Amino acid sequence: MDEKLNRLKKNIEEQEALLAAKQCLGCAHEGMLVTTLDGTITEATSAAEHILETASAGLRGHSIHEFCTARDAYDEMSRQAVREERAWNRSMVVSAGDGKRKVVNMSIQRAGAPAALRLVHVFQDCTDLRTMEERLLQSERLATVGRFASQIAHEIRNPLNSILLNIELLEDEIAESNKEGRGLIRSVLRELDRLNDIVSEYLQYSRFPKPHLKRGRVDGVIQGLRDSFHARQGIQLTVNLAASTPELWLDEGLLRQVLDNLMRNANEAIEGEGTIELETDVMDRFLAIRVKDSGVGISLEARAKLFEPFFTTKSHGTGLGLATSQQIVFEHNGHLLVESQPGKGSTFSILLPL
Repeated sequence: MDEKLNRLKKNIEEQEALLAAKQCLGCAHEGMLVTTLDGTITEATSAAEHILETASAGLRGHSIHEFCTARDAYDEMSRQAVREERAWNRSMVVSAGDGKRKVVNMSIQRAGAPAALRLVHVFQDCTDLRTMEERLLQSERLATVGRFASQIAHEIRNPLNSILLNIELLEDEIAESNKEGRGLIRSVLRELDRLNDIVSEYLQYSRFPKPHLKRGRVDGVIQGLRDSFHARQGIQLTVNLAASTPELWLDEGLLRQVLDNLMRNANEAIEGEGTIELETDVMDRFLAIRVKDSGVGISLEARAKLFEPFFTTKSHGTGLGLATSQQIVFEHNGHLLVESQPGKGSTFSILLPL
C-alpha cells in the first residue's frame, strides 16, 4: 500500500512540475508546444497554432523538426535543456503555413520525471514586445559603453600621439647602418599604429551615427562589397542573390559596414582553404541576407556573449564589431541572428523588414 501511495504521490508531483513549467514559461501571447524527447508534439496552444499558422491537427503527433528547420541549432538547444535542467533561450527561424518562415524567440525547458520527460517549448514572434524591450536594453547598454569608450579613447590619444611623434624623431636620429636599432623602431611604430587603430575604433563606436533610412535595394550594396572584398588565398567567395528583391528602408553605408564586418570575421574564422557564401532570400515579412563560412565555428558559451561589447574570441581586436553591427541592424528594425557549431562553420543572418 505504501508503495502505491508513493507512486501516486510521485505521479502527482510530476504533473504539478510539468504544469508549473508551462505556467512559468508561457503567457497568452506566446505559443507553447510540449514534446517528447524525440520531438513528437503532444500538446499545442491556440497561440502556437496562430504563430505557426497551422491547425492543431497539423501539430499534434508531428515532429517539431518539421517546423524548426535549423535542425542542428534546435537539437543542440534541446540537449542543453535536458542536460542542465533549465530554460534555454534563443532566436531561430521556424516554418509556418503555406511555406512561410518566421523568426521567433524560443525557450525550451525540461519537465516531468526521468521516465516520462517532456520538453516545454514557448516561443514568441520577434515582432512582439519582447524584441522592443530587448532592443531598449541593448541601446541603453551600448550608450553607457559608448560614453566610457569615448572618455578612455580621448585620454589615451593625446599621449599616444606624443609617443608616436617622438619615436619617429628617434628613427631619424638612428644611422642607416644601425639596422638592428631601426628594426626595433619600426616594430614599435607598428604596435603604436595598431593601438591607434583600436583607439579610433573606440571613438567611432562612441559616435555611433543614427542611420538615414531611404528606400532602396540591397543588391547594389552586396555587389559593391563583392567587388572590393579580398578573401585570403584559398578561400572562395560566392554570391547568390534572390531573383527579385523588394525595396527596403535602409542606410546603404551602415549596412555595408555590417556586411563588411561579418565577411571579415568569416575570412578570419577559416583556417586554410574554405568558402564564404553571401546570399539573399525573401521570407515572410523579411529580406534575409546571410553570410555563411566553413570556418572553425563558435562554441555555445561564446555565442551567448557574442554581441556583448568588448567580448571577442580573437587574439586581437576590440570586441566592438558585432555589438555595433547588431545595433545598426536594430536601427533598421531588423534582427541579427547567428547559427554555429564548433567545426561546422557559422551563418550570420540579417533580417530586414519588408
